[in-house]
Parts: sequence; C-alpha cells; structure tokens
Amino acid sequence: MEDIIKDYSNDEIKLSEIFSILWQKKLFIVSLSFVFAISSVFYSLSLPNIYTSDIVLKVAGSTNSGMSQSSQFGSIAALAGVNLGSGGGMDEKADLAKQTIRSRDFVKHISSFKDVIPSLMALKEYNASTESITFNEEVYDSVNNKWLTSLPTDYDVYKKFISMVNVFIDIDTGFLAISVKHQSPYFAKFFLELIVHELNNIERERDIAEAKRSKEYLNQQLAIYKVANIRNSINALIQAQLETEMLANVRQDYLLRPLDSAYVPQKKSAPVRSMICIAGTFFGFFLASFVVLIRYYFFRVNT
Repeated sequence: MEDIIKDYSNDEIKLSEIFSILWQKKLFIVSLSFVFAISSVFYSLSLPNIYTSDIVLKVAGSTNSGMSQSSQFGSIAALAGVNLGSGGGMDEKADLAKQTIRSRDFVKHISSFKDVIPSLMALKEYNASTESITFNEEVYDSVNNKWLTSLPTDYDVYKKFISMVNVFIDIDTGFLAISVKHQSPYFAKFFLELIVHELNNIERERDIAEAKRSKEYLNQQLAIYKVANIRNSINALIQAQLETEMLANVRQDYLLRPLDSAYVPQKKSAPVRSMICIAGTFFGFFLASFVVLIRYYFFRVNT
C-alpha cells in the first residue's frame, strides 16, 4: 500500500514543475506566440470592413372604425368568408413581417431589382474614395451587365441574404428591428430601405386584392338577399372593405412605420481587428505551451 502511494506521489504533476518546464522552453513559446501574433495581424488586415445599417419599425395599427366594424360584423363576415382586414395584434403582425422577410419568395422578389444580385454575389471590394462597389470581373461584367459564369441559384442568394440581414422583435415593445451588413455602407442603407419598402408594398397589394375580391362577393350576395337586416349587414361589410382599400392606397407605411430613417453607417461594425490579434496571440501561446508539456511528459513516461 505504501508503495502505491509513493508511486502516485511521484507521478503527481506539480504546478511549480509546469512553470519550470515552460520557463526552460520560453524561447520556443515566445517564438511561436510571435508567429501567431504576426499571422493574426496580417489576417485581420486582409478582412474587409463590414458596415451595418439598422432601423427600428413600429407595426401599423388599425383605425378605431375598423376595429368597431370587425367586432360588430365579425361573425357575419366569417360566415361569408370575408376578411375585414383588422387581422391580429401587433405581435402577430410583427411576426408576419419577420417571417415574410426570411421567406424564400420574398428573397427571390427582392433580388429581382437591378444590381442587387451582383452586389450580393459578385462583390470584390468597396472603394471608399469613390464610394462605389468593385465587382469581380471574372464572375460578373458590370459594364455589359452580364454574368461570365453561371447565374447564382436562388438557394445561394437566399443563404447570402440570410447571412447579412438580421430581423429581431422586441418582445416588450413589439417593435421590429432590421439590420443589413455589407462592405458598402451605401448599399447597406439602400438594401435596408428596399426591404422595408417592398414589405409594405407586398402587404398593401395583398390586402387590396383581398378587399376587391370580398367586395365582388358581397355585391353578389347583396343582389340575392332582400331582407333589410341582412342587406344592412352586407353593406356594412362592403364599407369595411372600402375602408381597408382606402387605407392601403393612402398609407405609405402600410405594415411597418420607421421610428427613425435608415442611415449610412460611418463606422465599421466588423471586423474587430484588435480582438483578432489578441485572440491569435493567446492561441499561439497556449498551443506552444501545450506542445511543450505534451512532449515533456510523453517522453518522460516512455523513458
């Protein structure tokens, strides 16, 4: 029993012993740490600046008259298969906006605008002096607006879109925050405004089309029924659809209203080059220390 305890005490790794081993190999550790530090500096400098433009939006609410129409004739509208357009609370609309932005159909629609796909998929660098984007001429001919390789697939565009566009819902306030990351601060602002504009347009067109179909159906029913009470209810439903159509045509920010305008970011949001250099240096130090300790104890055990 005493022999086992003695052997165990001999094999125990002491902290002072570790420091002694590392100190003996300090030149190797410092050299490897220096190599990693220099490499991390060059790596961080090779990374392009990324700018982030963000915006906070409030979900557009319904009018009081629309709310009263919905509560008064909601059951009749449901039986007739008509949507009064008051649909859902703020949280539901905010979630609808978020899921619409992250949908493949919306990305396909938004990427159909001029210069969007080249700015996403064929970007080489951003020239800050001319405030313009330089495209990869081996992939995309910007002069003739022609792809020299195969056109990026919808899936590739969608992956790029998701990686650069972030949508966040504040649970406490119900506000929607959207941010866009890109090498060009001007394109980040433009793309952010385009997303909000097209999201409002899609919802507006959808409600207008639905209101028109509902009016056509209600007018058909109005010609069938002769009972005064039913006709009054149908007329009220038609009035609600007219109100929905009017708001959709008049209200510019139909679904989302910006609390502050989108802006051109003046400072980069990434990369944080100082953190990359510090992390690279520490990684080199720990790697060198690990190699020294493994070599020392491995060869000691095997000798």
